[in-house]
Amino acid sequence: MKIIIPFITLLLLSTAVIAQNDSIKSDTTYWDKGAVLNLNFSQVDLTNWNGGGQSSISIGGLTNFNLKYAKGKDAWDNRLDMAYGLLRQGDGDSPFIKTDDNIILASRYSRQLKKRIFISGILDFRTQFDEGLNEENEVISRFMAPGFLLANIGITYRYKEIFTATLSPISSKTTIVTDDSLSLAGAYGVNPGDTYRFQAGLNFSSSFQKDIWENVNLSSNLNLFSDYEKIGNVDVNWETALNFKINKFLSASYSTQLIYDDDIKSKEIIVNEATGETRNVAGIQFKSVMNIGLNIKI
Repeated sequence: MKIIIPFITLLLLSTAVIAQNDSIKSDTTYWDKGAVLNLNFSQVDLTNWNGGGQSSISIGGLTNFNLKYAKGKDAWDNRLDMAYGLLRQGDGDSPFIKTDDNIILASRYSRQLKKRIFISGILDFRTQFDEGLNEENEVISRFMAPGFLLANIGITYRYKEIFTATLSPISSKTTIVTDDSLSLAGAYGVNPGDTYRFQAGLNFSSSFQKDIWENVNLSSNLNLFSDYEKIGNVDVNWETALNFKINKFLSASYSTQLIYDDDIKSKEIIVNEATGETRNVAGIQFKSVMNIGLNIKI
């Protein structure tokens, strides 16, 4: 039951957002709204197979919602991205392992100052559905542990619907850790025992989206944040996706995400040769996901 909860959540949220989109009746000519739901499933079943290998089952879901408003000098862009994936390798007693898990909600309001220059307010919230385990089967993350909330006010350059870039000298990053054990361990940069950490800093964000070939769309979102107390130490979150439309109901996608956060330590250990002291350091996180499956576009 626990395994299917994220998929049920994806479906319920999809239905709710679509219903909300349908409820917008006034000034509909100024709204641009859409939703994409992608489901993929694969199974390999081996019995006395001389070539070797293991049976496996994988299932994944990916949703994307966009709600945009543009009228005169005002523009309001909203997106909700959710993804969840599982893999079981081996016989029926083998556990399912999480392969993908994220919730991203972003909203940007812009007011035009000149032809392509806007003043913008941006909110970006990120967390996950389910608990995450390391190689030792220890819990290292849960829903809202961590959660990240970015709030920015800045100047945006906007080129059509293809490219935007925003520099925000007024920016904040709030890291939320609601799990007691992770909070006590000081995970994700919070002080031990605290459930959140607030940082004020400088932020730069950009987004690019364009059909580069027929039925092939490229999108890329980059976010850079530097705490004013440690200026020059930059947190990086860079997401890129290629989406391929095969036909009306089938699609494929390949996405990558690169994260560097000085507050998230890796297993890499640095040894001080002079003192013999050891310490964990921040490492680059990288994820790539390929999906081929049923695609429903609204």
